Amino acid sequence: MNVVLPRCTEACLAACGLGLVLCVNWERLSQHSPPAHESEAPTKRCATRQASKKADARGFAVVDEADTQQTLNLDDIIVEVSSAKMSPMQAISLLLTDDEVDSDELKLKKLRKVLGESLEWSGYDSVAPAADQMFNWNGLDPQQEPPRGIRSAKKFPIFFTAFAAMRAYCTENADFFDVRQTGGILEGLTRLARKMWAADDRVTGAMSMILNKELLNGDASDPGLSNADIIGTLGLRRPFQAMAYAALDLPADDMKHVDAVASIAWALALANIQQASLQIKVAKGVIAHIDKVQPPDIGKLFVAMHEEEWFKDADAVAYLTQSLVSRIQTLKQEDAGLASMLAAKAEEAQELQDGA
Repeated sequence: MNVVLPRCTEACLAACGLGLVLCVNWERLSQHSPPAHESEAPTKRCATRQASKKADARGFAVVDEADTQQTLNLDDIIVEVSSAKMSPMQAISLLLTDDEVDSDELKLKKLRKVLGESLEWSGYDSVAPAADQMFNWNGLDPQQEPPRGIRSAKKFPIFFTAFAAMRAYCTENADFFDVRQTGGILEGLTRLARKMWAADDRVTGAMSMILNKELLNGDASDPGLSNADIIGTLGLRRPFQAMAYAALDLPADDMKHVDAVASIAWALALANIQQASLQIKVAKGVIAHIDKVQPPDIGKLFVAMHEEEWFKDADAVAYLTQSLVSRIQTLKQEDAGLASMLAAKAEEAQELQDGA
């Protein structure tokens, strides 16, 4: 049976009243809103921390600028994380407050070890929530006021120690993740990496110093490194490749979790991790469970398919495109609000095109 791909993706989508709205809107949303996870809070406050501190909307303690800032002992926090067997998310919440924390190379090595242990005792489901907690750290905000930017840069070695522990854990345990864990981790780490490079100049400066040291020490060597490669520069290519190969062995029935499958495709496409067999598996899985696909999944898949050109097989692209277009039509029929929104966006896009 010969399948003919529509003359161009844009025309096909415009006929559905969609344009590239789903792709663009999802991309914009993904820069700011991490996937929802059940929130956790540290089981107890650090003994050196004032119990009256307030928490911000992101779950981190905040310091009143009028108050005298505390300088906490990292060794004390390490002991607390270990003795309380905190999850990575809880430990990160404790570490990345607005309080200053004294740290040096030896203490950071101890922290790396205990965070690795935290990941081990908390299990595979703890990785994605930890990545989202790190995504929410206000130290990654762009264009910070000078005092806060300096404070964030000083705290960044602690942040990066947690990041490195997570990176190593994913490389070592990729074979044991299920499809939901793999999708959540890949998406979470990709979004986190993009936000890290978009942070305040003081923070990216501190990060560059750490990365230069890693490269000199060979801790995160990456033969595919390039200046524009945000995944490679942060040493994520190795864990991403490990998860991509492990995904080849996921049971076919797991492909029914199309939201996770779409996240896998999106993250690997942005990281330029090429795996032909996995691309075919993803396409078949999405097509087989097309009735479960939702607008965010469509956005991710179109980014992977047509912006990043991750899917290399022409037939797979043709079948997948037609299946997604058909699903868009169904979603429009099921949701009148979605149909009107898409029509308005398509009209707006057409006006912009006409005026160009």
